Amino acid sequence: MKLNGQKQRGFLSIDGLFWLMLIVVALGFILWMSWRMLGSSDVAIEQSNISTLIANTKKLKGSSGYGASGQNLVPSLIAIEGTGSMGISGSSLVNQWNGPVTVVSNGMTFTITEGGVPQSACITLSTKVAKDRQTTTAINGGSTSSGEVHATAATTACSSDTNTIAWTTY
Repeated sequence: MKLNGQKQRGFLSIDGLFWLMLIVVALGFILWMSWRMLGSSDVAIEQSNISTLIANTKKLKGSSGYGASGQNLVPSLIAIEGTGSMGISGSSLVNQWNGPVTVVSNGMTFTITEGGVPQSACITLSTKVAKDRQTTTAINGGSTSSGEVHATAATTACSSDTNTIAWTTY
């Protein structure tokens, strides 16, 4: 409505407000999806890191195995740049969630242990890493499974917010 020849003033029209709300909702959805994909990215990166550790630790095997039982293999892996994109702090490794990672000789085998693994990542990693019969998986200190761990068993074993997974292989 015009009074005395002046134009009607207002910050936004109803149409403009509708489009602004639609844009805000769309941006919120995009941010939420990005956040979810970033979490999945951590699991994929960590799975790649574990595969890299396994492959590079196998390079350390001599005729008598990997050294004395209990020997820390992380310094040797750091020296040969065989840790993938894991975080390195001195002679220690950390995973994508800042949990400790150890690689220890058992004589003719070795064990990689990852701590501080979130539940969803624990389920994914425990079902994806050990696909062969030469690798065993233990979740949260439970019994070992040789070869593939089924999703139902992993879901039951990965029961806390932070979990520990140990893989033993040749």
